[in-house]
Amino acid sequence: MRQFYISDPKIFDLKMSSFDFKLYSYLCKNYDLKRLTPFVRMIDCADHMIVPLPKIKEAMQRLALLNIDYKPLITHKNFTYFDMPRYKFFLESIKFTKNYSNKGFNKVKQNIYTYQNGNYDNWSST
Repeated sequence: MRQFYISDPKIFDLKMSSFDFKLYSYLCKNYDLKRLTPFVRMIDCADHMIVPLPKIKEAMQRLALLNIDYKPLITHKNFTYFDMPRYKFFLESIKFTKNYSNKGFNKVKQNIYTYQNGNYDNWSST
């Protein structure tokens, strides 16, 4: 479930380096949707990106300075704990809250099942 990734379209309006974008998308991919908290350590980011840990800390500091609608992308406390307020706000804005995540996944599963079994006559109008 942690690999479920919903992209915030406003992130593409920000000016950030490709490394910062890859780091932020990696953090979003590993966001825990059940608890609505980040589920990754910085050492895991460094290992995944094959860069030293100080470079991850610098990138997270740059991401902390960026914001969308006055919500920062990343907040941290001495790089020990961090949160993603903009991503959490984005999930809430599309009505994806932890109380409804199970219903959302069941609906997606039902739509895939319907599509695989050929019950998609209402989609083909021509």
